[in-house]
Amino acid sequence: MHEIVDLRSDTTTRPTPAMWKAIASAKVGDDVYGDDPTVNELEKKAAVMLGKETALFVPSGTMGNLAAILAHCGRGDEAIIGNRSHIFWDEAGGISALAGVNPHTVPTQPDGTLKLEDIEAAFRQEDIHNPISKMVAIENTMLEMGGVPLTLEYTRQVGELAHSLGLVLHIDGARFFNAAVALNTPAAELAAPADSITFCLSKGLCAPAGSILSGTEKFIYRARRARKQLGGGMRQIGILAAAGIVALEENIE
Repeated sequence: MHEIVDLRSDTTTRPTPAMWKAIASAKVGDDVYGDDPTVNELEKKAAVMLGKETALFVPSGTMGNLAAILAHCGRGDEAIIGNRSHIFWDEAGGISALAGVNPHTVPTQPDGTLKLEDIEAAFRQEDIHNPISKMVAIENTMLEMGGVPLTLEYTRQVGELAHSLGLVLHIDGARFFNAAVALNTPAAELAAPADSITFCLSKGLCAPAGSILSGTEKFIYRARRARKQLGGGMRQIGILAAAGIVALEENIE
């Protein structure tokens, strides 16, 4: 029989033999109590690779992005995002329905970027009539524009602009390591301008499930509470984290 190669998406990847072995022998604990050793190891490894203080395992990238929005913003605040971004386009309106945050969309360019002048124009000046601008989100790689990577120079420019306006920068990095490899840039360097970042373990990295959200200790404390609110607090998930460790150690290149 012919083997079928499924090219619909990198989400159809399957766990590697090394992952199955790691899953079978994973040490587990209750992650809600913070005592699953395999999850803790994965989170520490991911944070180091991204150059951030700490990290949080979440069931999906969509939950990771929503937890980040909840941790950064309050109800009625505003997030500046691309009109073709995954957060706006493919996450069932969770930013509005569940976080109560207003998405202020600007045009996504063919190269996956948001024009700096569009971001600046979307920023709300202090006025009781306006929502409060709190964050900017970019996507790297940019799925809807063909999976194009956003360069380090551009990411730095967005970070500098966001911080000059008093905004935080979130990177939806579902396929972030694709970008790092394509740009021949260390992941930590590419992530440095961001206050928070997500990446998926279950796409090209081949793990069966899970994503990582990373940032400062204070941010992750708030995001952990948001994860609980969203139903993402799970128990003996070392069996999933074990596959994630293999993904980071063996599958990036």
